[in-house]
Amino acid sequence: MRINTTTRRRGRQRGFVLITMAAGAIALLVALGLAVDLGRMFIAKSETQTYVDAAALAATLELDGTQSGITRAKAAVTAQTNKWNFNTSSVPAPTVTFATTMAGPWSSSPASAVGILYSKVNATVPMNLFFFPVIVSQFTQNVNSIGTAGQVPLTNFPQGLAPYTAVSTDNTPPNFGLTVGDKYDIQWPQFNDTRSGCGPTNPDKCFNQPTCDDESLNSKIAVASYWGSNNNGYWGSTSNSDIRDEILDVIQLEAVSVGTNIQPVLTSGNKASEAGYLDQRVNEDNSITTNDLTTYLADSNHNNRRLLPVPIVDPTTTTNTTVIGYGLFMLITNGGSSSNFYVKQTNGNDPFCAIYAGPYDIAGRIGAGGSTGATVVHLVQ
Repeated sequence: MRINTTTRRRGRQRGFVLITMAAGAIALLVALGLAVDLGRMFIAKSETQTYVDAAALAATLELDGTQSGITRAKAAVTAQTNKWNFNTSSVPAPTVTFATTMAGPWSSSPASAVGILYSKVNATVPMNLFFFPVIVSQFTQNVNSIGTAGQVPLTNFPQGLAPYTAVSTDNTPPNFGLTVGDKYDIQWPQFNDTRSGCGPTNPDKCFNQPTCDDESLNSKIAVASYWGSNNNGYWGSTSNSDIRDEILDVIQLEAVSVGTNIQPVLTSGNKASEAGYLDQRVNEDNSITTNDLTTYLADSNHNNRRLLPVPIVDPTTTTNTTVIGYGLFMLITNGGSSSNFYVKQTNGNDPFCAIYAGPYDIAGRIGAGGSTGATVVHLVQ
């Protein structure tokens, strides 16, 4: 029987189409498989990036310039609960390193915690491959993520500061010559230049009541020389309702920037209501039985209501008082179930004293401070 040439040609075409379709199907399945593996890689990357970012932020919040802060930072990384592999697997063996600047050097155990402002968390997860092994002999792929957070210095406070100041002639950050745990004037006693012996060389004679226990001689001289009876460190409103808002809710009426002259907004501020509002703020804390800063911070019941952020200033002339940085101060208590320390201990002639707690992190914690004594924590890489 003679086979038609056209029939033979059509048969060959059908066979070629089947072969082509089979090859295409295999290629399509491989492509789909690779897409699945690649998609899972992207998901794993996203999950681990979330982990390291959260861990870096948590670690950086604990940095306060001490070795115990480094220890807490490492513990904060370990305590992270974010998972990967569709939230089913813990991130294995993350590492955390620390540095004073983004440029490093980075160390897992810095010899000194002073000035440590940055945390970097590195994590690698091994992702199983399902389709890549069809092409190459690779059954897992390590997915690496790095998160870096820092305490970035703040140079301007449009809101959030209490209406007091601390005086220092030492411009060295982050503590500006102040000693953590010591008592300083956040508002000075009444100045009286008619008192016997009053003068810049003997500033203690110029105040109707003694200044706070640990105030430096240079600060007393600066206040006696340049503030006199015109200012005592208060820079808020003289309205009782405004004073209440400023102390209890840190409603700031003026922006305060490092390097600016705060002199124009300084007022005498000797209002009887101030003492009562300071005591009210103390009593809103859950830890009011101690004036030891370390004990207070270690008390799990404290809620930071006794901590006030204020600008640190340097009076240089009778018309200029420069903001050199910021600091955090702990209000004083006389213990018991309710404190009335400021109402009981102060009148128009007395200073308002507070305990220097250290540099201020805007999250409400004591920070490492950086170049201005105040920072905000955020991701930097």
